[in-house]
Amino acid sequence: MKKLLVALAAVLVTAATYGQGQVVFDNTVQAPNGAPIWDVGQTGVKGPGSTVTAGLFLVNNGTPTLIGSTTFLDIAGGAYVNPITVDVPLAPGSAAQYEVRVWDTTAGSYDAAIHRGTSGVFAGTVGGGTLPPTNLDNLQSFTMVLVPEPSTILSESSVD
Repeated sequence: MKKLLVALAAVLVTAATYGQGQVVFDNTVQAPNGAPIWDVGQTGVKGPGSTVTAGLFLVNNGTPTLIGSTTFLDIAGGAYVNPITVDVPLAPGSAAQYEVRVWDTTAGSYDAAIHRGTSGVFAGTVGGGTLPPTNLDNLQSFTMVLVPEPSTILSESSVD
């Protein structure tokens, strides 16, 4: 009887680990040259570097939810993130909608940052379980922008 209970517990633990998927948050794997993320005015020249946070968001329900974040490598112009494996709250093999957002780390969040950028939504699948984690193959390169502060916009419009 004890052996049966131990075997059942092992099966339940194993099944529980297969319920959550995984994806590799890495912008170097897209063909042919990865999907570099460029700094303001630096397209093809320089990435944002190690002072910028990169967040991977799941957008399946229409509302972006942060599921993982990392920093940028401080080499080769800093246009590539430090790769990490991220747990995705979906079953392995599921279709997913993702978005990558980047922001100045000192701002604390994407919404608070005036130096930021977004990939827009792109499709992918979820790996994990008995499958290896999947790569973000459909991520496209993009460039960060400077978002004017509301007081700047207000003062410029009042000059007219």
